Amino acid sequence: MDTSLAEEVQQTMATLAPNRFFFMSPYRSFTTSGCFARFDEPAVNGDSPDSPFQQKLAALFADAKAQGIKNPVMVGAIPFDPRQPSSLYIPESWQSFSRQEKQTSARRFTRSQSLNVVERQAIPEQTTFEQMVARAAALTATPQVDKVVLSRLIDITTDAAIDSGVLLERLIAQNPVSYNFHVPLADGGVLLGASPELLLRKDGERF
Repeated sequence: MDTSLAEEVQQTMATLAPNRFFFMSPYRSFTTSGCFARFDEPAVNGDSPDSPFQQKLAALFADAKAQGIKNPVMVGAIPFDPRQPSSLYIPESWQSFSRQEKQTSARRFTRSQSLNVVERQAIPEQTTFEQMVARAAALTATPQVDKVVLSRLIDITTDAAIDSGVLLERLIAQNPVSYNFHVPLADGGVLLGASPELLLRKDGERF
């Protein structure tokens, strides 16, 4: 359902529920409501029309249309290892919204959440990561390597559940021109972030 930003969305986006998908970009921005059906088929060989991923995906879209969902979309996340289960779903409905209006409301957002860090673990630890950085820097000085991308995971446990809607507002305020997303996962968790890059975009028959 391609509509303008609904009043309900405009008023409650600051407290986006954990079970709602959100995506904001210069090309299209939308959020969803409800869940018609989840889809956990691994995406391995998903580029082939004959793959189980594509076949089951087509069947689920056909089912959604048969149940009266106009213009169904599939949202969610696919793991880096495509052999693992996907975390995708078809929402009951979706609504477009104004990126510019969202950027403005995020800047004016004042609600905060008081949290205390109970446990913090860096993976890998600081010393190991510094060794990795030193090795990468040395390699870039040789003809073997032109570019190295390094990252590490920081696992943080807080004394209370994090309000993902509040965190999303902060991310948008700090990164207004990024590709901002909030993805509810099948296990009840949320994947959210602000990326400076969009790896792939399809418009009609063009990629």
